[in-house]
Amino acid sequence: MPHRQTAVIFYRTSAVEYLLGHYTAMSLPTAREINPVPEDLDGKYAEKHFLGKTLEDAEALFRENSLVYQENLMFMGASAFRYYVQAAISYIQSEAADDDSDIINCFAGLLEHRLEFEAQELVAVAPLLASACRYVLEHYDRFTITPEIYGDLRPRFQALEQTFLHQIHK
Repeated sequence: MPHRQTAVIFYRTSAVEYLLGHYTAMSLPTAREINPVPEDLDGKYAEKHFLGKTLEDAEALFRENSLVYQENLMFMGASAFRYYVQAAISYIQSEAADDDSDIINCFAGLLEHRLEFEAQELVAVAPLLASACRYVLEHYDRFTITPEIYGDLRPRFQALEQTFLHQIHK
């Protein structure tokens, strides 16, 4: 196994252990954590869809309609995002995401958006996000991404992975 893959597996394992340990000890994200700005319509939809949902419940939502529910990740509060992004990643890594080019395109945009506006809030999950980017790069063909629609998403995921790896090593 190449050294780089070994490192990515280490980062992913560390992040998952951290996140699972952290979130097992606390309750599910609250309505205020999901929607910190109560008058925000997008936040209200995120709250409606995710409030009270476990990671397994949330992954089932992504399996049902990844486009609708990934948008909720864009607008939920940072702590709720750190929790529920795990479900999106589990979906992306599942066979259910085969041929789902939409989720891959949207996931890149989601991560870019969150980095632009709240990079510090992602530091705790940077290992997990770097690993997810590496996963997309290594399994790119299985998502059947049409270059005429999305272009080549690989450079975006490479840049995202490098940004998250840089956050880890700060």
